[in-house]
Amino acid sequence: MKGDQDAKVIAERFEKLLLPILKEKEFHLLRTEYCKESGNWFLRAFIDRDDGADISINDCTQVSRIVSKKLDKDDFIDDEYTLEVCSKGFMDDPSTDDG
Repeated sequence: MKGDQDAKVIAERFEKLLLPILKEKEFHLLRTEYCKESGNWFLRAFIDRDDGADISINDCTQVSRIVSKKLDKDDFIDDEYTLEVCSKGFMDDPSTDDG
C-alpha cells in the first residue's frame, strides 16, 4: 500500500459511506473489506435485503453506482482498486449474517 494507509481503516471509512445508502434502500451490510489479491486491491461490500428476498444484480449495481460517486468525491484511498458490491453468496462463509 502507498503511504501509511491501513486496510482496516479504509474498510471502516467505506462502511460509513455505505450505511446511509443501504438504510435508504432497505438493505443491510454484512461486511466490508479492503484487500489485495493477485497484486490488485479490492474494496468490497457484502450486502443483503432487509425484507429477506434475494439481493439482485440490479440491487448491487444501484448501490455500487451511488457509493462510487461518494468514493470519488471523498477520494481517501491512495491505491488503485476495484469496487465490488456483492451478495452474501460471494462471501467466504455466506452463513455469516450480521444483520
